[in-house]
Amino acid sequence: MDPDEVLRAIEDRILKRKLTPAERIVLGQTWNKQTYDQMAQHSGYGDAHLKDTGYKLWRAISQVLGQRVTKKSLLFVLQEHLESPDWASPTVTVEERSPQTILRPDSPPQYPSGPLSPDSSLYINRPPNETLAHSEIQRSGGFLRIKAPQKMGKTSLVFRLIQAAHQQNYKTANLDLQSIDKATFKSTEVFLEWFCLRVSQELKLPLSLDEYWDSSMGYKVSSELYFQEYILAQTQTPIVLFISAVEDLIEHPKLAQDFFPLLRYWHEKAKWSSVWKKLRIVVSHSTEIYVPLKINQSPFNIGQSLKLPRFSSAQIYELALRYGLEQINLEHAQQLVSLIGGHPYLVNVFFYHLTTQEISLEALMHKASTPSGIYGDHLRNYLIILNHEPDLAMALKQIVTAKESLELDAVTLYQLESLGLIQVKGYQAIPSCEVYRSYFQQQLDL
Repeated sequence: MDPDEVLRAIEDRILKRKLTPAERIVLGQTWNKQTYDQMAQHSGYGDAHLKDTGYKLWRAISQVLGQRVTKKSLLFVLQEHLESPDWASPTVTVEERSPQTILRPDSPPQYPSGPLSPDSSLYINRPPNETLAHSEIQRSGGFLRIKAPQKMGKTSLVFRLIQAAHQQNYKTANLDLQSIDKATFKSTEVFLEWFCLRVSQELKLPLSLDEYWDSSMGYKVSSELYFQEYILAQTQTPIVLFISAVEDLIEHPKLAQDFFPLLRYWHEKAKWSSVWKKLRIVVSHSTEIYVPLKINQSPFNIGQSLKLPRFSSAQIYELALRYGLEQINLEHAQQLVSLIGGHPYLVNVFFYHLTTQEISLEALMHKASTPSGIYGDHLRNYLIILNHEPDLAMALKQIVTAKESLELDAVTLYQLESLGLIQVKGYQAIPSCEVYRSYFQQQLDL
């Protein structure tokens, strides 16, 4: 029997339930005589989690079979029982299974075009990020930093954190710096006035800036007084302040050098001020923040830092189940890691087309990096951006044609990583995935 047959037999004839992604990895790779360390290297799960999963599995199988089953004895015991006529039973089809055993999204599936709602069945946890994030916003004076390129799920996580905050009866203010006019960035004073007013609007407070804003004291002190004496003084419950796309301030270094230290100072005040303990701050950005700041002024070396990873093969497999795609196995999931780098948006687009069109998995993979493939519009949008940025296009051309990782200047790395086109380790860059490498090798004819 091959591993897939073994897994189906365990689900249908022994445990009588659907296996979790981690259980499928442990059972399938045990059948292939892999150690827990080897499983962990290729699955994205930690070896401790896989060992615990294995222990519980062996105990559950032992109870059903009436004999002790261990990792070492599993192969022998399963071969003995599964080949026995007493265990033979008709194959259960997908349609005959209990509906609770197959995870499906809301019908019909929608094209992946933005952040997921907090209750979406297509949201995939990437441990331990969600647990760490929830813990930080519950901590007095908490400061959370979320970093990931575009379309990696930052906003989806923020939406879930907002929902969690509301469930705790916290108040929230959600500000996206991508949504404001360029004129707002012209000076620190204009920006801080906008910032204070928008927070007031989000909290549904009357605008009272004139009562607290005193230009003779300076705009940073005025904004601090406004928060302390008006916004925080109005409530006994915590306020979670979400600030997205803070990388937009990189283009305004003077403003960034004023605003970022202010956020840190407000966070540090929570260590001794009962008023400021009520404020928790969450900032999200698409790449490293290349702004010259003293180490004791930067808000990017404090609090809890999260870097959202790409999906592992186990997480891709779990998402496939939620789309109802039972034809996807762990080997297919690993192929998608190689093809599209486990990028959450690209994986969802792939599964959307596989769910809604009469097309084979192999056909989708074969045409993925072509202009007529399922990523055609997505790739062309990148090409339009690069056509207006010849220096970026030249740098990306070098990266996708290089046989090894390439070293580039920090600003170029920031711009390409922010777009999600490359992965960066130190100052070395490689294409984010094989689809990007193949497409831009053909299209960037410089």
